[in-house]
Amino acid sequence: MRVNLFKIFILLPLLTIVGKGFSQDTAKLANTPGIFPKSPAATLQRFQVSGYYRFITNVRHLQEGYTDQMKTPFNIFVGDDSQIPQLLLNLGGSVAPNTRFYTDFYLWSPMMGGGMVENVKGLNLGVSLTGTHDFEHGTLQVQTGGINWYALTPFTFHSNPGFNRFTVFERNPWDPMTRNAIDRYQTFYQTGAMNQDTRWGRQAFQGIILDASNLPNGFSGTMMFGKTQLNGGMSPLPNQSVGGKIRNGNENRYISFNTFNNQTWSDSLLSSRMGFSIHTMEFTWKKNGWKMYGETGLGKYYSKVYNKGWGEAVSLKLDIPNRILSLPVQIHYFRISPKVINNSSVFWNSSILEGNNTGAGSEAQLVLAPFSSSMVPVGQLTNNRTGVELNTETSIGPLKVNAGYTVAKELERIATQITYAHPVNNLAVSRFWRWAFPSGVGPYANLTKVYRGVFESVDILDVDAQDKPMKDKYFNTAELQMKYKTRFLGRDLFVNYLGNYASVQHFMAPFTVLTEKAYLRTYYHQLEAYLRLSQNLVWCNYAGAERVVANYDTRTDAISRRPKNQEGYAIATGFDIEMSKGAGLYIRQRKMQYRDRSYSKDRYKGWETTVELKIFF
Repeated sequence: MRVNLFKIFILLPLLTIVGKGFSQDTAKLANTPGIFPKSPAATLQRFQVSGYYRFITNVRHLQEGYTDQMKTPFNIFVGDDSQIPQLLLNLGGSVAPNTRFYTDFYLWSPMMGGGMVENVKGLNLGVSLTGTHDFEHGTLQVQTGGINWYALTPFTFHSNPGFNRFTVFERNPWDPMTRNAIDRYQTFYQTGAMNQDTRWGRQAFQGIILDASNLPNGFSGTMMFGKTQLNGGMSPLPNQSVGGKIRNGNENRYISFNTFNNQTWSDSLLSSRMGFSIHTMEFTWKKNGWKMYGETGLGKYYSKVYNKGWGEAVSLKLDIPNRILSLPVQIHYFRISPKVINNSSVFWNSSILEGNNTGAGSEAQLVLAPFSSSMVPVGQLTNNRTGVELNTETSIGPLKVNAGYTVAKELERIATQITYAHPVNNLAVSRFWRWAFPSGVGPYANLTKVYRGVFESVDILDVDAQDKPMKDKYFNTAELQMKYKTRFLGRDLFVNYLGNYASVQHFMAPFTVLTEKAYLRTYYHQLEAYLRLSQNLVWCNYAGAERVVANYDTRTDAISRRPKNQEGYAIATGFDIEMSKGAGLYIRQRKMQYRDRSYSKDRYKGWETTVELKIFF
C-alpha cells in the first residue's frame, strides 16, 4: 500500500493541533454559563499614523548658461530633485507596554514623462521594531529592522552637526512646521539652531542595535551589527559593519571605549576585501564652568591595493567659562591621519579613492571620491589634516554675534587639487543636474554634484615629475555670523549676516591670506531679512555675493592664460504662508548671476521660482 507522505507530515500534525485547540475551547465553553459577553481578541495597544504631503515645483529661465543647460533655457520641473517622496506615512504602534514598531510608507512620482512606470510606492525606511525593557539592574533597548538613525561617537558613527552657521532662506525638505510662520526665524535667532528631525547629527543604520543603560556602577553600553548607507544596497556580496562602546560615568564626567568596523567584498569570487577599522576612547570632564572633552584613537583602511597600517585620530576640545575671558571660548585641537578612513564619521575622506559596492550597475560610480585638499567651513573635519579651531559667541543688546576661526595644515602631500564650494547659488546650481550625482561636469569638467550642492576643483602646478605636490598646504578659515532682531512698522524683523573668508597657501599664516600669495582665496557674504506681516505671513528676503580668486601657481585658462577669477551674485525674495494648522505654502523667487573673468565659458545668468506646499498630519 502506497503511503501518502503529505498526509503524514502535513495533515496529521495540523489535525492534531486543531483537535487540541477544539477540545480546549470545548472545555472552556463547558465551564462557561453562556457564550456572551464575548471577550475581544488581543489587539495592538496603540497604533498611530502621521506623515506629510509635499508638492514642489521649480521654474528656471537662463539667459546665459552652460551648454547642456542652454539646450532647454526655460525649464519647468515638478517633483523633488532631493529625492524626497511626495507623500510619506509614518506608521507606528505598540504590541506590548515595552515593545514598539515603526515603519514608513511612501508614494512618489518623479513626473519625468515615464508614465505609470515612475509612479513609485513602497517602504522608505522599512519596518523597524523597537523594544525596551527595564530590569532590576538596568534597561535594555533593542532597535532592529528597517533603517534607524543613530549616533555613537564622532569618530565612529556620527555626522557633523556644525555650529549652526548657515542661512535659512532656502528650506530643506525635512524642515518641520512651526506653530506660527515667524517661529522658524525666532528660534534661529534665539538658539542658533533650527528644529530638525531625528536624523540631525545621526547616520542611517540597518541591522540591530542593542543599548544597555542604567547598569550598576554607572556603566552603559551599545552593540551594532548591520549595514550603513555606503555598504548596503542590493548586492549579494557579503558586506557589513559592526561597532559598539562601553561607557562609565555620568554627563559631567565619563569615559567610553568605542569601535566601528566595516568589511565588504568588491568581487563575486570574494578574493578582494576592503574596509576600515577604528578604535577610540571618548571622555568628558566638567567642573566650575570648565569643560574638557574629546576623542582619541587609531584607525586604518585596507584593500587589495592599499594597506598602510594604523594612523592616529585626535580631537580635543576645551570650553573656557565666561568669567575668564568675559565671553565663552572653545578651543579645539584636531589631528587625523590620512590612514584613517571612516565613511560614517564626522570627517571627510581626502586621501583614498574608493569603489562602490551597492548593487549592479553602480560599480563604476565612486562612493567617496576624495574631496582633495578641500576648503571646508569651521567645524568640518577631514582626514590628512591637523589644526586648531577657536569659536566664541556673545550678545550686544539685540545683536547676537558668533565667530569661528581655523588654522590647519595637511599632514602628507597627497592631493594636487583644491576643492571649494559656491554657497550663494549652491542649491540652484545643483538643480542643473537632477537625480544623479555626476562628477567632471560643467564647461571645464571641474564640477561635482553632491546632495543639494556642488563643489569645484582647481589644479595646482607646484608638482614634481611624479605629479606629487612639492609644497605643504596650509588653510585659514574665518566665519562671522550676526543676528539682529528689531521692530519695523510695528512688526518683528530679523536680519542675519553670514560671512566666510578663507585661503589656502603653501606657508603658515596666522590669519586668512588676502594677497596673491595664496593658491586660492574665497569670500562669501550672505544677508537675509524676515519681516512678520501677520501671524500667518512672513516676507523673506536674501542677498548674496561671492568672490573666488586663484594665483598663477594654479592652472590657467588656455585662451586668457589667467587663473580663476570668479564672482557670483543672488537676490531673492519670497513668502512663508501658514494656510492652516499643519499646512504651509512657501514661495521663493531668485535672480542669479555668475561668471569667471578668466574662463569665458564658465558663466550663467537667469532666475528661478520655487513653490512648495507642505501638509503635516
